[in-house]
Amino acid sequence: MLAKGKNKTSRLLRRARVTQYEQLTSTGTIRLSFEVIDEHPFDFEPGQFVAIDCDHATLGYRRSPYCIFSPPNAERSFQLLVRTIPEGPVSLFLSRLEPGDVISFRGATGVSMIPREPHTELILLATGVGLGPFNSLIRYLAPNGFKRPLRLFWGLRLPEDICLTEELNELAAAYPNFQYQISLSQPPANWPGLRGRVTESAPPLLETLGNKHFYFCGNGAMIAEMSRVLSDLGVPQTLICEEYYFNFHHQPDEPALHAIRRRFTARDLFSPFEQIEIFLSNQNHSNS
Repeated sequence: MLAKGKNKTSRLLRRARVTQYEQLTSTGTIRLSFEVIDEHPFDFEPGQFVAIDCDHATLGYRRSPYCIFSPPNAERSFQLLVRTIPEGPVSLFLSRLEPGDVISFRGATGVSMIPREPHTELILLATGVGLGPFNSLIRYLAPNGFKRPLRLFWGLRLPEDICLTEELNELAAAYPNFQYQISLSQPPANWPGLRGRVTESAPPLLETLGNKHFYFCGNGAMIAEMSRVLSDLGVPQTLICEEYYFNFHHQPDEPALHAIRRRFTARDLFSPFEQIEIFLSNQNHSNS
């Protein structure tokens, strides 16, 4: 099970100062570092978020949640990984900040991603800046004696979207139980990594589905499709953690689900869906 956020200050209007601004890609990904400057306690767990307030010139007051990118610390600081998009007024507000600027926010609050099961392997699938809470989780677990495998599949569109590989490589070198792979949906001919969306590239690489805790973050289409397929293949819903960034109400169609199911080779769990398919196939054969 996952722990709920317990921060009693989550509903207070908080203040934080920008300490660093980093442009990570030419396609609009930035990392912002903040220090909390109000008098209230500030703590969080991996997977929790802060809600950023801004007053847009034409759209008025806006608030948007952002999962915290950095691991928990004692310095009352946090980082955000942000993709700047024209239709996102809060992301545009954040992209124009400079060190020394002060923002208003609420939090941290939300659901912790720290696993409560004693033995499960962690499988993390992220798209875009959905990497954020997973970075926090990995950097919290790995130095604190977490020895179970941590496998990250990070889906991006273009080579220009790739960033943070030096930091991820350092993590993988320091903690042998952590490994990651990047999958490009629009790769160049010479791309040596995974190809296609993570719903295409990751399933064939999962040798088994049992004894695993699955985490999905980012595009709601990826989350809805992978969650549905894993449930069909026998993974309990309690071992699927979902964090939607957009496409909140995506309804996967059956052809897309069928294609993803076929990419999985793991058959170590009892799958009610497959049993029904076998039964219907036998019925069709007996009636023909």
